[in-house]
Parts: sequence; structure tokens; C-alpha cells
Amino acid sequence: TTTTTTTTTTTTTTTTSKTQSPMVTPCTESQTRGQCSECECLSSNAACDGPVLCTSCKEPYVWQSTGTWGGISGGQCAMQCQSEAKPAQPHNVLDLNGITWPTACYTEDEDNHFFIIGDWGGYGYPVRTFNNRPTTIGTIDTHAQSYVAYKINELAPALRPKFFVNVGDNFYPGGISSPGTCNATTDRVDAAGSITFTDVYEEIYHGDGVDGVEWWGVLGNHDYGGYEYNVHWDQNIFYTWGAGNRWVTPALYWRRTAQFRNFSVDFFFLDTNKVDTFGAPVDESGHNICSSLHNVVNATCPGTTMVSPATCWTFFDDLWNAQKPWLEKHLGESTADWQIIVSHYPATYEPLLQYWQELFPKYGIDMYISGHTHLQQLNYNYDIFGETPYIISGGGGGITSEILPTDSGEDDAYGFMDVTISAENIKVVQYSHGGLDHKTIIRNTTLISPRLPSFITV
Repeated sequence: TTTTTTTTTTTTTTTTSKTQSPMVTPCTESQTRGQCSECECLSSNAACDGPVLCTSCKEPYVWQSTGTWGGISGGQCAMQCQSEAKPAQPHNVLDLNGITWPTACYTEDEDNHFFIIGDWGGYGYPVRTFNNRPTTIGTIDTHAQSYVAYKINELAPALRPKFFVNVGDNFYPGGISSPGTCNATTDRVDAAGSITFTDVYEEIYHGDGVDGVEWWGVLGNHDYGGYEYNVHWDQNIFYTWGAGNRWVTPALYWRRTAQFRNFSVDFFFLDTNKVDTFGAPVDESGHNICSSLHNVVNATCPGTTMVSPATCWTFFDDLWNAQKPWLEKHLGESTADWQIIVSHYPATYEPLLQYWQELFPKYGIDMYISGHTHLQQLNYNYDIFGETPYIISGGGGGITSEILPTDSGEDDAYGFMDVTISAENIKVVQYSHGGLDHKTIIRNTTLISPRLPSFITV
């Protein structure tokens, strides 16, 4: 008898599922601009097919957790910042030229808007638009400032601008008061300045979202008198310490950083009124601050070097020559995420065009904001300025526009710009005056990406 023994072998197979595990990975472009310095990827393979989480921030930004994914704490970066008190009022309006104004802090996690307005200040009470052309289109032209202000006051409660950028020509037709009133050492806001600011500014722009919101600005040629340089232009500076507490024009040229939650912006406010004194005092007599045909021989502005038309010309020439090295020094030192230049004159005006043509690409200027031309535009001229856009917001309504408006508001004659700025981009929305029915009309929307200086390569 044969006995056969059969042995059965059982094989057990264990299947292990792949699990996601963290690994260090480069941050996305958006995270890098949002100040992240280190990131991790929650992924099952080296190709990083999972979410990229920000785990650390560049100094001085602080990392804040927004949640946990697969054992990794992801977060975002935020700046801890408090606005400082403004410096004391100077004795002479020229004393603070070139000042770095205290940083403005806006660190809430929300959309960040600011408004741009220029050439806005009319005359009289109730305020009227100064007429500078033979044809007018009813109340749109005669009360253009009021139409634009109505739209600003209406939209501000929803948009909540952090501040206004004011590109000058604040008071038409010839600035505050009359020739012979200029005094750079007035040392105060006097009755003439107070009345003008109240009638043309404080009582026009007000309400929820506007009250208490600062206006950061420059002077235009009409603030200097148009073609009589010894008007009360000093009041544009001294009102920074005036009763309203929202006007910020502490000097003829100055700079300020706006610090937001996870990015910052350096603003450079310049006086480019050399454009309106280009050439000898007798040149362009109809549009020359220093014209010897309109200023008396011994017209003076106490506290400055302006004691005649010839020295007026020298004053503006010296002022511009002082600004150029100052501007380039601070642009070269800027660590902000955005660099924006604010001036009254468009970048295309001589004799400064070549200077801007070289400066914009060299320092990666992200936006140039101006007025003077009485309409609303956002322009690119790649052949001259490369990728830097230049805004003209000269349609604030203080003077009649250079194109005819329409009763419907479907035009670019008058209006203002709303800018939404973030770490990634800038969005510029161009609002019309709204026409007789005060409609909300968006004329144009432009998205702007950051520019790198030409001396930085990637």
C-alpha cells in the first residue's frame, strides 16, 4: 500500500496603498510674490501632483496658518504694521522736499482699492467748471466736477478706497487767491486757503467711504497760477496740516510706501512743472508759469528764489535737477513689490520724454500716473516706454475737457480711475462721469503685470 501525502502551501499577498507625504518644492510664482520663502508639496510622487502649501515667509512678513492638509500646515504671509503720526509742519514749504512720508499700513485681508483723480478743482460757490473751449455741452460741462464727485461718492461705500492719488491742478483757473499772495513761509493755512479748500474740496468729496480717506498728491501748473507764479500755491503744502486731516501733499516732491497685507508699493510723487517753463520766460507765453508777458518784472514769492520771471525759470529747472538723482537713488534702493510714479504731466511731454524713456525700463516702473491732459486714458507705447503703462486722469472736471462729453456719459471726457492692487497684479477700471442720469459706466478695464528692472534677469 502506498500512501501519498499532499502539502498545500498558502501564499498571502499584502497590498500597500501609496500615501501622500510632504516634500519640499519650489513655491509658485503667486506664492513667491505673496512673500512665501519655503513651500511643501503634498504628493504621492516626486512630480508633485498635489497641492503646494506655503510653510515659511520672507522676513519681516509673518507666517499665518490657514489650515492643515495631510499633516502639513499651509498658510499665508502677512505684515504686522501700524501707521505712524505725520511729521511736524515745516516753516517753509520747501523744507520737506524729498521727504519719505511715514508708511501707510493697510493689512486687512480684503481687496485694496485706490482712486486716481486729476484736474478736478473748479471755482466759485457753488463750484463751477472753468470753461476753456468755445463749445459746451450743457450742465455736463458747466458742472463737470460735481458729476465726477457724485460718482465717486456713490461708488466709494462699496469699493472702499484706501486713499486717493491726486495728480494736480487742484484749483482752477489760477490756483488759490491772486498774484502777489505767494509766501512759502506763511507757516499756516490762512483764510483764503481755508475757504478754497472748504468750497472746492471738503464739501464736494464727502460721505461714507470718502470721509477721512487721504488724498496723496502733487501740484499742477494751475496750482502755481497757470502763468502767474506768485499766487498762493504754498497753501497746497500747508493744508497737509490743515483742518481736513486727509490732504497729504507735504512737499513739492516726496515718497511714501503703502504696506498691504502681503505686499508693498513705493509711490514717488514728483513736480514736473519744468515742462511748463521749458525755454526762456518769453517762450510759449500763453502757457508758461514764468512768462515775462504775464508776470511783472519784480514778481516775488517770499521764501523761494523766485524774484523775477528769469529766476522763476531757474527755480523750476533747479527743482527738476534735484529730483532726478533723488528719484534714482530711491528706486535703486526700493524693495517694494511695485514702483509707481505720480506726476502732473504725461510722460510724453518734452523736455522730459527721453528721461522717462530711459528710466522706465531701467527700474521696472510698474505704472506712471499723470493728468494735465483733460480726459481719461490708459496708454501703452511699447516703442518708447516698453511695457510700462501710463495713465492720464485729467478729467476730474475742474476745467472743460479736451473732447466733448455726452449727456449719456458714454465718453472719456470726465471721470476717475479705480485701481485694485494685489501682490500678483494691478487692475485699473476707468469710470465715466455717468451723464445726466448719473449712470455707472465702465469705459475700460486693464490688467497690469509687474515689471522687472532691466538690470535684473530671470
